[in-house]
Amino acid sequence: MKTEKSIETPRLRLRAYQKEDRDFCLSLWCDEENGKYMSDPRSENISERYLSCFDGMEDDPEGYYLIAVRKENGERIGTCCVFEEGGNRDIGYCVAKMHWRRGFGSEMIAGLLDWVKEKGANSLSAEVADENAASVALLKKFGFCAAEKTRFKKWGEETYFDAHVYRLSLDVEGAAGERSQ
Repeated sequence: MKTEKSIETPRLRLRAYQKEDRDFCLSLWCDEENGKYMSDPRSENISERYLSCFDGMEDDPEGYYLIAVRKENGERIGTCCVFEEGGNRDIGYCVAKMHWRRGFGSEMIAGLLDWVKEKGANSLSAEVADENAASVALLKKFGFCAAEKTRFKKWGEETYFDAHVYRLSLDVEGAAGERSQ
């Protein structure tokens, strides 16, 4: 699905994925360090079958794929996505490693949080590998709590991650106010 308009944050515009963004996404998701805790394959394990997942991603009826772009210069700095599951919205996010520790992950989540609340979501969730301490800390900063133990596998590899689904109720007064950017 495409967003009707971009999601605006103080420094970023979260815009709909376009076919021209494929190589940028691959450079993040399949990079050994940047995509370490993601289910996407490492660069050397990219297959035609995996690449076919990008076909039609810009119009995917299951969810929203977004590219985080710096307002000041148009530079792509990350990706995020939102999938609707009844009243819940499941999110994913990835910041290019050259932009880590600059608050862009917080800004992306804050923008998504405001947007899904406007759309009437009751809760937000995100699955994160237990070893991904930075992402776990980021979600906890926003008030997410570990809800379900899970496990996932990297595409085309025998690499498994113990993980948790983190949840945030949007009915709780002040949950969005706990964030800092």
